[in-house]
Amino acid sequence: MKKKIIIATLYSIVVFCVVSYLSVMKSLLTSVGNPLQKPVANLGYPFSYYYQFWLKGSDSPNCGWDFKNFVLDGLIVWIITITIYFIVKKNK
Repeated sequence: MKKKIIIATLYSIVVFCVVSYLSVMKSLLTSVGNPLQKPVANLGYPFSYYYQFWLKGSDSPNCGWDFKNFVLDGLIVWIITITIYFIVKKNK
C-alpha cells in the first residue's frame, strides 16, 4: 500500500508540473498579437499561486507568490491523481 501511494504521488508531481506549464502558456498566449499588452506569466490552476504584473511606467515585471494557493493546487492535484490511480489499479 505504501509503495502505491509513493507511485501515485510521483504521478501527481508530474501532473502538477504539466498543469502549471499549461496554465502559464495560457496566460502568455492571451497577449500574443497585441503589441499594447505586455506578457504576463501566471501559474496555477484552479488557483493562481504565482502572478506577474506590470506597474505603470515600468519596463520590468513584478511578481508575487501565494503559498496558500500553491498548497491548495498541489493538494487538489494529489487527491485527484491518487483517486484515479487507485480506481485504475482496482479495476485491473
